[in-house]
Amino acid sequence: MIGPVSPAISIGRIGRIDWLATLLVGAFGVYVMAMLAGGATIDGEVMDTSWAAVPVFALVTLPLLLRSQAPLHALVLSIAGLGVHALLFGELFRCGPVYLVAFFLAYSAAFRLPMKEALAGLGMAIVLCMLMAVSGDGGAGLVLQPVVPVLWGAGRLVRSRSRLNGELALRTTALRTARDERAEMEVAMDRARLSTELDEVLARRLGELTELAEAGRAQRSPVLATSTLADIEGKSRRTLEEMRDIVGVLRSDNGDPEVAPAPTLAHLEGLLLRAERGDARLTVAGHPRALPAAVELSAYRIVEHLLDALADAPDVAVEVRFDEEALGLTVSGTSRRRDLGPALERARERVQLHRGTLSASTRGGRAEAIAQIPVGAAV
Repeated sequence: MIGPVSPAISIGRIGRIDWLATLLVGAFGVYVMAMLAGGATIDGEVMDTSWAAVPVFALVTLPLLLRSQAPLHALVLSIAGLGVHALLFGELFRCGPVYLVAFFLAYSAAFRLPMKEALAGLGMAIVLCMLMAVSGDGGAGLVLQPVVPVLWGAGRLVRSRSRLNGELALRTTALRTARDERAEMEVAMDRARLSTELDEVLARRLGELTELAEAGRAQRSPVLATSTLADIEGKSRRTLEEMRDIVGVLRSDNGDPEVAPAPTLAHLEGLLLRAERGDARLTVAGHPRALPAAVELSAYRIVEHLLDALADAPDVAVEVRFDEEALGLTVSGTSRRRDLGPALERARERVQLHRGTLSASTRGGRAEAIAQIPVGAAV
């Protein structure tokens, strides 16, 4: 069950935008104060203020650095800084930089803070504008002051959208997690069911094979005994096919059974192509003939494992040799490794299933593995 989520708008550190806003507004304030200290004429009146007004005005603009961390504190400091500047230097033309400070801080308070604190920030931004109107050009205040609540409302709207996006992201993550857990549970249930089916198939088929074997033992006629053995072979093959389908489902990640026929020696060329070995060579020696399915499958897997053992070897050569009593497999390639890895051990296990032999060596920078599978001993 997905519980309620209410992601908060985080209070960030002093970021690049904070520094940039502070530098731009501060530079504008320095320019205005320097112009007034230089004797600029405004509305026919020559401004003659002290050059000390230039650095002191930083008390108004520097609090912008706290825009993201503490907007209310920034507003208090700007109001205090403007009050000090007005007391020291009287009425001056400060509306440009001061209103920019008010705009930035009103928006930040609305976006960063909960409603109660945000309303307090709106009130302080209005107080900053009113103090500007009292200590400077009141006419500009009539035009610019209404912009403060508009920017405050924009900040609240952006905050609301950000919270909504955060909630949607959290709910999406929770739903995705729940879906994955449900899928894993369904896969586990399917695997348990298939394991039960595998047990039932084995029990039923082994019972049938036992009955056939007991019936064959009682037969005196060679023809009937041969027929019984053929029945045992057919049922054994069907049992292996059913088990292969079920085990294929259990091994498959997506739950689809592996219904492709078992690979044989005829598929070796395709194996080399899928392994992206454009320089690999396949050679067949002797008199090719059909071999028992178990031998064909094991031979294919042995070559596959030996190719894995020579994963980094260029100029790979694969030779399949049909002898009268055995099937020979040779895989070689240029390699600097002396330990051919666990893939070689898997190939050796396959060979041992058929009472065969596997030898591997590395000489002159070339690794070679030779397997011999007695055909008559196939299982």
